[in-house]
Amino acid sequence: MAGTEIDKTKKINRRQFFQTSAAGSIMGATALTANKGKLCADIVRNSVIQEREDFAVVITDKCKRMHQRDTIFCRQLWDHDLVKKVMAIEEAAKPKPAKPAKGWTHLDQALNAAGWAVDNKFAAGSENGQPHSQAYVWDEPAQRRRVEFKDPEDAAKKAKKAASFLGASLVGITRYDPLWTYSHLLKEKMGEDAFNKGPPQFDIIPPDFPFKPKSVVVIAVEMDYKTMALSPSSLEGASTGLGYSHMASVGYSVATFLRELGYRSFACGNDVSLSVPYAVAAGLGELGRNGLLITRKFGPRVRLVKVFTELEIKPDRPKTFGVWDFCKSCRRCAESCPSGAISFDKPTLKGETISNNPGVLKWYINPEKCIEFWIENGSDCANCITVCPYNKPDMWHHELSAAATALPVASLHVLMAKMDKAFGFGKIQGEQANAAFWDAE
Repeated sequence: MAGTEIDKTKKINRRQFFQTSAAGSIMGATALTANKGKLCADIVRNSVIQEREDFAVVITDKCKRMHQRDTIFCRQLWDHDLVKKVMAIEEAAKPKPAKPAKGWTHLDQALNAAGWAVDNKFAAGSENGQPHSQAYVWDEPAQRRRVEFKDPEDAAKKAKKAASFLGASLVGITRYDPLWTYSHLLKEKMGEDAFNKGPPQFDIIPPDFPFKPKSVVVIAVEMDYKTMALSPSSLEGASTGLGYSHMASVGYSVATFLRELGYRSFACGNDVSLSVPYAVAAGLGELGRNGLLITRKFGPRVRLVKVFTELEIKPDRPKTFGVWDFCKSCRRCAESCPSGAISFDKPTLKGETISNNPGVLKWYINPEKCIEFWIENGSDCANCITVCPYNKPDMWHHELSAAATALPVASLHVLMAKMDKAFGFGKIQGEQANAAFWDAE
């Protein structure tokens, strides 16, 4: 697909890279450290980032709007075979040791509950796709007095400034695309009457918003680097929960800002629409082998929330920086997945289960295997986030490796993945690290 390359005036060849890469640091770590500022700047300057006119993923005419019932979390409302299997796994996992393992102590689980607290209070069920929760309601009114912007570009500048101030780690703009909105939504019935009737009760509702969205403000919220590395434990779950709580807070705040300007708007998390396609379209990152958005700054260590609005905002362009080629060679997420849910194979146009929406060329994960491990584990899992070579703390070698992976050399990508592992990045921490969490400065 065509695209306009940015900063392509200089290229780094294979020999030059090996002279300045992490591979060279094995033999000259002292020199590398001493010159890290210049080294990092040179590689970043020479890396290739593409800004594109088109979408950065191949989409065929077989890609249709997905029915929300087919997502793995909504299937737990109606797919009796899946529910039966999940319940059997949950029952088998019930016996616990007399002394809770590190990462699963009462202290750890209290932090987990605290991380999820805001999401549970103000966006209950949204993490599982339930629409119309408190922070994500569609129909809050806008101010009658409307602020007029000079043009869509001015609106984009102001919207991004507000989103960053309100807590967004990354923010991009794209046009509303009905292809990524679920064709139908499942809304679970709550209350005593519903619980007394046996299986979960739900309504199937159409995504009939009270206005026609024009633009989507896509927000990425960073999750904590150190606690995500404690996966799969209750402490890692605390970081995930805090990410969801921040989604609700930031999303609702940005939607409120736009409504106060006179434009109807609402935020949505895992409900209403797919998130990764909107984030790709808004230039926040690329789709990775693990099925997640890979950002250049945080890798996949982000949560996504969108704000649909009737305000006409200038969209950003999709950007690519080497993720697709790198993921073809890396495979670290697949190697570290405890359930075997991530594919080692080449990208394809069809997944293994009904929870995969066909027609997009990508690596399809197996959500059934993933959720089965979550149930067995007693919490979610973030191994595929932790081990990703794009997931680094905000240090100089993050910029170095991110820029290096953009170079289109397969053998180099394999080396970078191995070097990342050799230097101890992306290491899944054990009980000792979980135990040390509470005593660390």
